[in-house]
Amino acid sequence: MAWQVQICGTSFLLPGNPAWSALGPGSTPVFAGYDQWARVLLDPAPSPDKPAALAWVVFLEDLLPTSALAAAVAAKAPQDRRQALEGLIAPLLLPLEAHLANHPQTPVIVAYSLPVLGSAIDSGRGLPAWEQARQVLEELLFQRLEQAPHLFLLPLDRYLARLGLEQAFDDRNYYAARCRLSQAGLRVLAGCLGDILGRLQGAAKKVLVLDCDNTLWGGVVGEVGLSGLALGQDGLGKAFQDFQRAAQDLGRTGVLLAIVSKNNEEDVWEVFDQHAGMVLSREDLVAFKVNWRDKATNILELAADLDLGADSFVFWDDNPLEREVVRAQAPQVTVLELPADVGRWPRLLQNLPYFGRFETTSEDAKKKAQYKARAQFKSEQGRVVDETGFLKGISLQPSLVPIDQGSVARAAQLCAKTNQFNLRLIRHGVPDILALAAQPGSVAFLGHLADRFGDHGNVALVLARGTADPEVAFLDSFMLSCRVLGRHFEAWMLAQCVARLREQGARYLLAEFRPEKRNQVAQDFLAGHGLWPWQQAPEDLRQRLAPLCQGLSGQIHLAELASLTIPYLEIYHETQAH
Repeated sequence: MAWQVQICGTSFLLPGNPAWSALGPGSTPVFAGYDQWARVLLDPAPSPDKPAALAWVVFLEDLLPTSALAAAVAAKAPQDRRQALEGLIAPLLLPLEAHLANHPQTPVIVAYSLPVLGSAIDSGRGLPAWEQARQVLEELLFQRLEQAPHLFLLPLDRYLARLGLEQAFDDRNYYAARCRLSQAGLRVLAGCLGDILGRLQGAAKKVLVLDCDNTLWGGVVGEVGLSGLALGQDGLGKAFQDFQRAAQDLGRTGVLLAIVSKNNEEDVWEVFDQHAGMVLSREDLVAFKVNWRDKATNILELAADLDLGADSFVFWDDNPLEREVVRAQAPQVTVLELPADVGRWPRLLQNLPYFGRFETTSEDAKKKAQYKARAQFKSEQGRVVDETGFLKGISLQPSLVPIDQGSVARAAQLCAKTNQFNLRLIRHGVPDILALAAQPGSVAFLGHLADRFGDHGNVALVLARGTADPEVAFLDSFMLSCRVLGRHFEAWMLAQCVARLREQGARYLLAEFRPEKRNQVAQDFLAGHGLWPWQQAPEDLRQRLAPLCQGLSGQIHLAELASLTIPYLEIYHETQAH
């Protein structure tokens, strides 16, 4: 479903220009009239069909008279210059502040540009006036990020620089139509906005799948041997090495690295273990499939091993035939079309938008070890007959983590990224979670799990809140990372929630499952853990709770907390929440 994004700017932006197709199919632009940006930002009550997001494109030259700028920087004392510049620029941001206050849940992207360059001489002894203005604008915008969780910044000139500022701006467009950008510049703007909007609509990709021959190194190891590979030397070998380094850097941010390659496995590990030019090591990989089967099948098996959707995989292979096979047989996988010039690969990998996140938590750095543990768990689980005995024997150590300033970023990340075991798919942000946790009668916590396979981190979130009936609680959000599925941790989390609700005087629990394409794994959780489906609940209870169900569109379940029986708790009977 397409997002409608309203776009306004201090210059005309040529609505209908083909360059706006770079916004992507997931977003539909609606343009404000020329020079109507202030009206759009100040509108306190937009129409019922208001856009899902707003983009404000700011060219500082449109707003800041040269004479006023010159007067502001005329002061000799740096502190006086700074104060004068803030006095000029801060009022320009008042409409933005009003919009953020009036519509705190609407994502707002501020794309700002100041391409004035001057001559090299102008910068020889200090920052030119326009550069000082840019610096103050950026600092003021970044200050506002701290209070506005739905504000996103796009320093446009940094991305136009890839194109070249001479190519990105067009004076003819400006004087003919008051559009500062060229068509190529508009395409860069649209593409960058599309990247941000795309991440707002969906989670980042999780796995980068790499080929080996002519991808991690130059040459086919089975033909040329270890000494014949291009890797680490000058020229092309250095490009392959820098490509590996870029992949390793992604791994440090939490992106999972995997190999799917048609080779003899011993040849591949000989390169990893013995070639002096290798940057990647076995420890950098979360999983691998090195064999002679088709790569689409291997990738789908990797997805199953890691309990991840195939749509969270990105495939990088130099062979166009292999890429086409994966596109045809595993269409959920993102398959990259690569330039023939390997020298362009390191920067291309660094600039890919698929793995980008708005923020990185401490949990992200642990992803590799956690998913390795997941693969090992599944491997051992598949060899046992007595599941209960197996789970009791792996030293499960559950604990609860309260929602506070130190943990709320992880809670928001789980809301944004958990798709499979997620009852309602509600995407709460940091302010919403903190507000819900502070409500009287609410229960809010993260679930932490460790076992002999490793420390899995904070992998579950429960948010329950009171209702208009003081004896009834509503299960607002219940989600679990797919990497700990199979341990019945969800049963333990539900039991902890129920115990805390009972302590606070709740007698009944109202819950909802909203079926979507990706969360079918959670379809039977509520009924399978003691809650009645709506039609099977006692009639008197349904009559009492019916008014509380208005607005719920999913499958409703009920429970009387005193009699609720939750299975699988014997697996955790010796553990204590702490």
